Amino acid sequence: LFLSLQLFGTIVWILVAATQIPLPLLQGWVMFVAVTAWFLSIVFLSVFLLGYANRIAVNWNQADFIFHGATFVFYFGAFLLQAATTSLHHFPRKFNSTTQERILSGREYNISIAASV
Repeated sequence: LFLSLQLFGTIVWILVAATQIPLPLLQGWVMFVAVTAWFLSIVFLSVFLLGYANRIAVNWNQADFIFHGATFVFYFGAFLLQAATTSLHHFPRKFNSTTQERILSGREYNISIAASV
């Protein structure tokens, strides 16, 4: 489970970083969640691989449940924000301008969909 969390967290991190950021506050939170979950899962995995789990008196089943539960809640919130950013694809970038430049280009729209999923 930790390796899949690291893999998909890295993919989200790359996909969100590859898009032009039209709404920095929303996508900044998505990046924060992806990077933090990725880093904490590496720390959690390192504790088990290096044998520190046997030395630290913690209920690891409960710690694992709380970690993955919190990660789910934060990733779900990040999904909602990334999906909200993606749904603004058809709005113009500048409302007072005569040009119809979109917030996300077609390529960035596809990348944003992949990051949302």
